[in-house]
Amino acid sequence: MTDWKENWRKYAVAVVAISVLILQVAAMYFTVVPVMAHRVSFVCLAMILLFLNKSESKTGSAINWLFIVLCLVDMAYVFMEADRIEMRIAFVEDLEPFDYFMGVTFIVMLLEGTRRIAGNVLFGLAAFFIAYGFAGPFLPGVLAHTGFNLTIFLESNTMTLGGVLGTATGAVVNYVFYFLLFTSFLEVSGGGQLFIDTAIWLAGRFRGGTGKAEIVSSSLMGMISGSAVANVVGVGSLTIPIMKENGFDKASAGAITAAAATGGQLMPPIMGAAAFVMAETTNIDYSHIVVAAALPAFFFYFGIFCQVDFYAQKNSLKGQSKEERPDILTSTKRYLHMMVPLGLLVYYIATGKSIMLAGFITTGLLIAISFLRRETWMTPSRILDGIVATVRGLPAITLPCATAGLIISAVIASSLGTKLSALFVTIAGGSIFLSLVAVMIVCIILGMGMPTISAYIIVAMLLVPSLIQLGVPLLAAHMFVFYFALMSFVTPPVALSAYTAAGIAGADASETGWNAFMFTFAGFIVPYVFAYNQGLLMDGSAFSILWVSITCGIGIWVLAGARMGWFLSSATMVERLLGAAFAFCLIIPNMLTDFIGLAGVALVLAFSFKKKRAELQVAV
Repeated sequence: MTDWKENWRKYAVAVVAISVLILQVAAMYFTVVPVMAHRVSFVCLAMILLFLNKSESKTGSAINWLFIVLCLVDMAYVFMEADRIEMRIAFVEDLEPFDYFMGVTFIVMLLEGTRRIAGNVLFGLAAFFIAYGFAGPFLPGVLAHTGFNLTIFLESNTMTLGGVLGTATGAVVNYVFYFLLFTSFLEVSGGGQLFIDTAIWLAGRFRGGTGKAEIVSSSLMGMISGSAVANVVGVGSLTIPIMKENGFDKASAGAITAAAATGGQLMPPIMGAAAFVMAETTNIDYSHIVVAAALPAFFFYFGIFCQVDFYAQKNSLKGQSKEERPDILTSTKRYLHMMVPLGLLVYYIATGKSIMLAGFITTGLLIAISFLRRETWMTPSRILDGIVATVRGLPAITLPCATAGLIISAVIASSLGTKLSALFVTIAGGSIFLSLVAVMIVCIILGMGMPTISAYIIVAMLLVPSLIQLGVPLLAAHMFVFYFALMSFVTPPVALSAYTAAGIAGADASETGWNAFMFTFAGFIVPYVFAYNQGLLMDGSAFSILWVSITCGIGIWVLAGARMGWFLSSATMVERLLGAAFAFCLIIPNMLTDFIGLAGVALVLAFSFKKKRAELQVAV
């Protein structure tokens, strides 16, 4: 009895987790779950998980229990009334009294859940747009619109597959969940350890090897964690101590970890949740988005890698000895078989198979294949851990997505998106560059106060149409927004990844934040490149793709050297400034500036080589 009193929350979470899995299986394999009931129930179960958290006060606890009961009531109602809700003519037939009750309680709980898990910024933004929607007829001038009443508001959000239950929520229900399921099971099985061991074994031997191993580890583990902060904690707790032992200062160790961890959501084939929403929003196959994301992700990490290499040269850092690196043979024997399901998942994505089917089949294969080695056995307790791990992350993804849908419904109803887009184009004066800079700033500011996926959805809805109107292709515009929504994690003053890494490294948070910001400079440059030249998104002729890759790669390498004060040898301030200027010439997608940049970089490197040779002669 005592055990039950102490652990009832854990048991309750397990029950909810199993319920979510049953709901998803039933919706996928059987026709017994109507779409509306499915999405409402999914969001309600995610909210129940959040409201099961312990409250510090009796009042808070009472509110939590009230919300849990209301979630169960709403779920029961949408299932009982599923046929009527599915068959009714929206915006024509009157709502039933309990439709109002269900809709209002659902929205109120969603807003409170969002406030708790995503903070006041997204909550405040949602409240503002709801108020703007209701106040439309009473507003002056260009701000005025026809507005909506409670009936239209609920019709748009809780009685149709729009707003709260629209594209963003649908992407979580139909795509994100299944990837979370697979990656959670892979992590619970221990298979993710092979990524870290392989990274340290491969990169650890080279100069500054521990820093390079961190980059490789985070890029691989980021696909599994799906969260920049979780990636910092999961990988950084292992790699930061050995980086400090290898000679990296505290701030640099934390900054490299934060920078590399943030890029995990950019890494194909399993990108962040926003990539699935992007696929759903743009009607572009996820497999196509994965291919398009490959080169930008490579150059993001290439920029960090080059800086680490120059840092190691500048500070004479060595690699790890064979004894310091993990025994790769032992690790491979233990975990290599767990990569088979991952390979199958990649194959399914590449061939355009159903994401839902791919997630279930590969998870089932992972469970079956785990029994080839004792260390990876997916015992019943591990399977339960995997299910719980899957759903624990759902509130942080589902509720912000649903709330973003609430904002979208208000924007559509008020025609605010069209007005903002027209105003944006007018202010920018037709300049693509100024528009891109403005969108970047908005993305970073919003990303500081809300989850990446929410910032992406809101900016994609409000400002991407204006970019497209100015001539930026659809996928490039959405990828641009996706990148900068993510960059907020390493952009001071609110750089969550950097501050988390600083805590692990025992470094100053502000110094680590600014260092992380600088280490990710490629992430601030690459989106501008593919906005102007889609060759970087694998769109165009083989020559254009190759040429933009070469010039962008050389430009990033030289910029990394300029930032670190080292090319082939120590660089003076003049050499650094010249190198940076010529590097930007290479990065600008123009053939003339490319040749100017190549000539200038060759000149800077010639001076650096001459200096290096003189230093070697003196040393002899």
